[in-house]
Amino acid sequence: METRKKGPSGRPRGFDADQALERAMLVFWEHGYEGASLAALTDAMGISATSMYAAFGNKQELFRKAMERYATGPSDYLVRALEQPTARGVATEILAGTIRTTTRPSGPQGCLGVQGALAASDSGRE
Repeated sequence: METRKKGPSGRPRGFDADQALERAMLVFWEHGYEGASLAALTDAMGISATSMYAAFGNKQELFRKAMERYATGPSDYLVRALEQPTARGVATEILAGTIRTTTRPSGPQGCLGVQGALAASDSGRE
């Protein structure tokens, strides 16, 4: 009896998931969790709500993935800081990285984590 491996079901994605996640991260960063409407997210991501749910899950799951991307992107200085051999080096790297990330001339200002938390109701906090 011959068995065939099943490929992914449905149509292949017609968008770049990494780019869509990057754009969602920027929307959350600028507007916070609750301020980021589904329409704003899907418009920025360039996809339909159906595609967003299929690729990323619900809004909360999308926000978690955006936070993971933020941790490995704009705030990756925290990992580098913890690799410093001295407390002074850690503090210097954190301070310099925070200043660079929160005051850059292009893109949202501040910290995505803080923005998300400030705009979340009690029902959205975990």
